[in-house]
Amino acid sequence: MPVWQNVNLKQKAIFEIIQREEARDLPYYLNDEELEFFIRGLACGPHAKSYLPRLVERDKRPIYIARGYAPPTYSRVVKLRFYGPDPFTKDAGPSWSAGSPGELMEYTVGWRWFYPYWDGPLVDEVENAWDTKQWPDIARHGWTWQGLKIITPPYWVPEDGRPWRLDRSEEYSMRVAKGKGRGKGNTGYTRAQ
Repeated sequence: MPVWQNVNLKQKAIFEIIQREEARDLPYYLNDEELEFFIRGLACGPHAKSYLPRLVERDKRPIYIARGYAPPTYSRVVKLRFYGPDPFTKDAGPSWSAGSPGELMEYTVGWRWFYPYWDGPLVDEVENAWDTKQWPDIARHGWTWQGLKIITPPYWVPEDGRPWRLDRSEEYSMRVAKGKGRGKGNTGYTRAQ
């Protein structure tokens, strides 16, 4: 089972949409339910007050998927089209082009910036969610996590009173740890004198 460390179910649905189209068919412009889903995801994250209010009208394609900058064919980026000036560079000084008021601009945003504040289970907290398509079911009004089999993920998540974490299964037998130990038999770097 692959680990989707700290990625929630709605973020996985975003990832599925991003990866669905073949690289040769990009750019892919979001429409209808997908566009609504991405806009709601943007509203549920740190760009809700920066780029979201500046998005262009629907007929000008406010959000689209483009090829990424890395060589693999699965490399994708999400681009936002908005009206300037850029909210982050407008006060950064003359070295940063912020654009002028009303200018059509673009910004590349990482897919994990959609729904980061959504209060729902992580992929690794739901049995077989890593292998289950989340889109379009999770976008439907009335969708709920109740009825999903909640499990303990293979890494630490806070016991913060989230309702789906109250009745989790027993502890996971193996945990993912970052930066722990130096490897078997390795004593670390020593400098020759």
